[in-house]
Amino acid sequence: MRVKTVKKFLATLTAVILMVVIVAPVLASTAMATRILPASVESGVDFDVGIEASGCGAFGQVVETLPDGFTYLGCTPGYIGVEEVGNTVKFTFLGSESFTYRVKAPTVVTTTIYTFRGIVNDDNKNEYPIIEDNDITVTASGPVTYALRMAVEVDESGSTIPSVGKHVYDAGEVVHIRATPDSGWRFDHWSSKVADPGSSSTKVTMDSDKRVTAYFIQIPTSIYTLTVTCQISEGGSVILTPTTENNQYEEDSLVELTAIPSDGYAFSSWSGDLAGSNNPENVTMDSDKNITADFVLLEQKEPASFEVSPLSISPEQVQPNQPVRISINITNNGREVGNYDVALYINGQIEDSQTVSVSSGSARTVVFNATKATQGTYTISLGGQQGQFTVVGSQSVSGGLDIGTTIAIVGIVLLVTAIVFVFRMIIKRA
Repeated sequence: MRVKTVKKFLATLTAVILMVVIVAPVLASTAMATRILPASVESGVDFDVGIEASGCGAFGQVVETLPDGFTYLGCTPGYIGVEEVGNTVKFTFLGSESFTYRVKAPTVVTTTIYTFRGIVNDDNKNEYPIIEDNDITVTASGPVTYALRMAVEVDESGSTIPSVGKHVYDAGEVVHIRATPDSGWRFDHWSSKVADPGSSSTKVTMDSDKRVTAYFIQIPTSIYTLTVTCQISEGGSVILTPTTENNQYEEDSLVELTAIPSDGYAFSSWSGDLAGSNNPENVTMDSDKNITADFVLLEQKEPASFEVSPLSISPEQVQPNQPVRISINITNNGREVGNYDVALYINGQIEDSQTVSVSSGSARTVVFNATKATQGTYTISLGGQQGQFTVVGSQSVSGGLDIGTTIAIVGIVLLVTAIVFVFRMIIKRA
């Protein structure tokens, strides 16, 4: 009987457990979480944020997004799982949980209101917003200051303004700094966080605590001077690489010299403490150097230069329509080939023209032929030379016949007389 009772009890208990397992998810409440924030905190202080989570099921998770400028510091109790990704912090726990996390407020110049945002996830990964206490006011507690720590990398190599040590400035202030090397040293550079690390005088903007270090380099004991001159002085110039103040170089420095000739000149050679004609050329500064760049004047070509010989006219007296030969000689005394334009003028009117090419040191004869049918004297102008020729012929009717015309007429009369005589003889015989 007792065994049956026990079996019945176990069956009833099993049924109840099954009903609880089936019905529990249906009856489960919605996950929720509240945030407890102080109403306000001072600039830059640490403070606690309280979280109360419930209804998450077997386990839950709160995801908090911190406002810009806030820094997460830690969580209590320590068994809460924490994961940071940027300004997002994830807290993982079992069941319902209350915990506290600590953050640092940003440093502000003026009072500012910030908003916290977050969600709570239940064990089915359903998301619900965190309610209450989302805003917090961060009050400015006074002027914000930052520390500037000045330093020198090597002791007794130089000094700084402000001096080596700690100096306090208001936020946003621009501080002018300067580095001065000691004897035997030269300034090289500043560490980062300055406007121009390569300048001995620069500035720093105080937007955070900063450490600035000046670096100096010891100057070698031997400094040599490179003196460069040009011969001929107007023949060109010399470029030095690298360039330095007053052409002073540290011992064993390698300097490249490049000769640049002026127009009409050519580089010839180096002289003094450097020999040869390589351009560019290098010199090692193991002592003071005096180097001369020698330039030479290039040969200048003379342009064509023409000389015209006296005018030749042959014959100077002709019959009508008889050709007259007119010529001149063109000589090129220059050093380049050139063209010479020749125009023949008769009585001031252009008659003919030619263009002749004459090589350097050579001569060309230019010939024109002219004929005139009308008697008279004709004035010739050719190549800047002048002359004349005359056309002669029979006199006009009013002045009588010339000998040639008379002989011709007599010949014709005799021929006609002979023909008439022959004709009459033929008639008589008939």
